[in-house]
Amino acid sequence: MILNRFIKKPHITTFTIGTLLLFLCACGIKKSNNEEPIAVEEHSKIIFLTYMISEAPSGERSMSFVSQKIVEGQLKNNSSNTIKNATEGDLICSQFDGQSKLISRSLIKNPLNKTIESLTPSQSFESTALNLQKTKFSIRIGLKNETKIITISNFADSKKLISTKITLE
Repeated sequence: MILNRFIKKPHITTFTIGTLLLFLCACGIKKSNNEEPIAVEEHSKIIFLTYMISEAPSGERSMSFVSQKIVEGQLKNNSSNTIKNATEGDLICSQFDGQSKLISRSLIKNPLNKTIESLTPSQSFESTALNLQKTKFSIRIGLKNETKIITISNFADSKKLISTKITLE
């Protein structure tokens, strides 16, 4: 019976629906102030480390430190370079605090395997994989505030190749 009255008077139906929508929208806009602010590091830093790596015919690897450079900035998230995607020959970079507590780990793809693209005489690109015995390479990682030491180790056997003490410039 009430429904029949609304159907016969469309202006009342429109007014009622409009009032309900306005009421629902007004209630939905209300904002609560109990949200916690997002923590942002004030001084994010990136460290660039350069190393020399060589591999003996026996498969034994050795590394030497070349240089470091610390700059202000923040790295973009690169989900393809996670430890889960590691293969034999890759390296693991670990950051430790002053008490040798692990802060973070990241993957370094095998620096001795290089892929070079070149232009063929027929004007097409060709990829060639090279296996090097010795090379210089650089890594860049997001430097944590607590980091004191960075180590590089083999992924396959977790053998530590080098430790680098971080000096803030």
